[in-house]
Amino acid sequence: MASAAPPPPDAEPPECPVCLSPFDAASVVPRVLPCGHSLCGSCISSLPPASASAAASSLRCPLCSQCVPFSRALGPSSLPKNLALLSLLPSLPNPSPPRTAGAASASAARPLPLPLHAAHSRLLARFRHAILPESASPLHSSPPGHPPAGLALGSIACDLGAPWFCSRGHPVSLLPIDAPVSGAPLQEPAFYRPSHAARVIAAIDALSSAAREEMLDLVAASTRLARRVCGVYGAWMGPEAATLWLVSERHTPGVPPLLNERSDELETVARIGAVGMEVCEALMGLHGEGMVLGCLRLDCFRLDHFGRCLLDLNEVLALCRGVRAGVCLSMDGALVAPEMTAILRDATWMRSHDFDGLIGRNSDVWLLGCILVALVTGDERLAAGWNTDGSYDDWQKEVLARLDAALVGTQLEPLVATTALCLSYEPESRPEIADVWKCIRGSQMKPGADALAPADDIVAQKSFRCLLLGELSSMCSAQAAESDDIVQPSQDSDDKNSTPDDESNCGFSNGESVCTAGTDEPQRNGVFKSSTLLAHRDCVTGLAIGGGFLFSSSYDKTINVWSLQDFSHVQTLKGHEHKITAIVVVDNDNQSLCVSGDSGSGIFVWRVGTSLKQEPLNKWYETNDWIYRGVHCLAVSGTGYLYTGSRDKSIKAWSLEDYSLGCTMIGHKSTVSCLAVASGILYSGSWDGSIRSWWLTDHSPLSVLEDDAPGSIAPVLSISTEANFVVSSYENGCLKIWKDDVLVKSEKLQNASIYAVKLNGKWLYTGGMNKAINIQVCISDTYLVPLE
Repeated sequence: MASAAPPPPDAEPPECPVCLSPFDAASVVPRVLPCGHSLCGSCISSLPPASASAAASSLRCPLCSQCVPFSRALGPSSLPKNLALLSLLPSLPNPSPPRTAGAASASAARPLPLPLHAAHSRLLARFRHAILPESASPLHSSPPGHPPAGLALGSIACDLGAPWFCSRGHPVSLLPIDAPVSGAPLQEPAFYRPSHAARVIAAIDALSSAAREEMLDLVAASTRLARRVCGVYGAWMGPEAATLWLVSERHTPGVPPLLNERSDELETVARIGAVGMEVCEALMGLHGEGMVLGCLRLDCFRLDHFGRCLLDLNEVLALCRGVRAGVCLSMDGALVAPEMTAILRDATWMRSHDFDGLIGRNSDVWLLGCILVALVTGDERLAAGWNTDGSYDDWQKEVLARLDAALVGTQLEPLVATTALCLSYEPESRPEIADVWKCIRGSQMKPGADALAPADDIVAQKSFRCLLLGELSSMCSAQAAESDDIVQPSQDSDDKNSTPDDESNCGFSNGESVCTAGTDEPQRNGVFKSSTLLAHRDCVTGLAIGGGFLFSSSYDKTINVWSLQDFSHVQTLKGHEHKITAIVVVDNDNQSLCVSGDSGSGIFVWRVGTSLKQEPLNKWYETNDWIYRGVHCLAVSGTGYLYTGSRDKSIKAWSLEDYSLGCTMIGHKSTVSCLAVASGILYSGSWDGSIRSWWLTDHSPLSVLEDDAPGSIAPVLSISTEANFVVSSYENGCLKIWKDDVLVKSEKLQNASIYAVKLNGKWLYTGGMNKAINIQVCISDTYLVPLE
């Protein structure tokens, strides 16, 4: 039988699946475990035992997790070699001359690769093709000073094969990714060193889950859109530094120089049409991948060696960081849609990360219109000047006048009206990007010819991943952090980032199954018992009790129902399409109802009984402007009305009999943040710093509680009432007590927000951002004594 053909000389040798070191016949010999998997001897020796009782006679395979026998006394040499892998190794060169004693000692002192941590094996399987090898070395030297967005430039040091297919010397851009990991492993022997893949995986593991998913989406999307965007190769780390870099290909020629190359009219119009169509195709491709940009600039587009216009995603992320940090202003050419500007300026939206339904393809249509304005007029500042000088109407008139002067009488004359629609202030009035592409394409073809329209393969999605509002954009550079306030990362993080309190509560929030901790034993010096209920995938926003059940709402758009008898999980109510922000239970004579409101202005009513139904009893949506939509708080009264406080500054009364709108109470100047009902009066608190009271009988205004002291205006976060007292807490850490509509006490308890306040008799309870519950005793109307 003929022997197997030897591998080609340029074939990569097989490598250890744990430490990723290439196998050889001397130091990294493949050994076969009883389960059938092959590892190098160093990794086998470093694997932990399968159990404490069999520490010297077993180990657990990191690939299949099987417990296999292994004698640590005999070591890896007792296991058979994998001859099939050894046959795939390239032929060894001629024997080298005998080593001297000094060379032998130097080789013995060389640190061995550290095996990959078992917890990172699954992560490596996902990021295997998104990690550049260490030999790529795109960053030849650390940049002396990072630009505001932290973008560095370099080139690939060696030829890269699949899946990158990048030649040596190809220019790249590097975006730093915040990863607080050390360059050396902790508590490891001195003769071990972490491999490049292990260091990169450890840095990626330190990121939040949202940041990791965003990185994978960018790498995958750039691969599928190879002729529309610059390729994002993946992550890379230097041999010494601990900075994680996102590496992307970069083409030197940019689109802005085209603005200065004005030739004859026909050539200019043809060039504008070609670039405009390629910009449309790049944006449509990203939308097909479920991503929108949020902000853009003309120099984010690059020209490859064929003259095609490609979108540089690293440039976009660098621009997003500058916009988030307040460094890149509109005068610098940063293009941001009006609705996106409203979100960035709303601190509550940025803190809650509640962008469901707010971000869509229409935001990028505005950016496309601004790019077309810059291409036609050659003035980037004009395209980005809608929110700088004068009003929006004046800016729009100037833009249309400049477009008419440049395009009237040319083949692209129909583009003037289409661009005007792209710059509509209302997102719903803007056209689809495919229609803009057809307009440009149709104007360049002869009459009677059929334009080949791009495939309409964009599936309607409820939400998109916005790069401007994503995790990678919130990682601003050190220079920006020193001079500007940086928006904190998303609350969605991994289990390893949980607090010690989370670890004590089972340390995780499960997905499908519900982990219900039983009632713990009484404390040694107390009589309290506790029970931990885990089911939600995001932060809990409200609790309500009624009908023998405990209802919990969450940003994960679900309501979990728990039994008050044994705290067992009864059911999960699903139906909301947006984050649930408020929940309340109505106890009537004949039935109990659970009412929930979400950030999309949806109000759902659920029937409470022995058999809870999955479908809501009724649901409806408030009709309001897209900027101010969302139910912020709920309250019920004994008069048969449900009250909702909304972002549109109003309070609405809904009949619980036919769910019709009874009336709308207007008076606040900002979002209504909290509601309270007591003694026939409805109290409402707002971000405008005022508290208003309303009669429940006819919903007429009664009084306004405000503090006229200078600098005392702050958003009201919570209200509690007792007899003729009203206690309110504020975002600036202040606590105010009102008696008979007169301010009798104002005190600053802490330097952070107080989110909850409860007055019960003479006891006053507060809780806020300082993670502590403050209990005080009301000695008199104006004197509070902290509880020791």
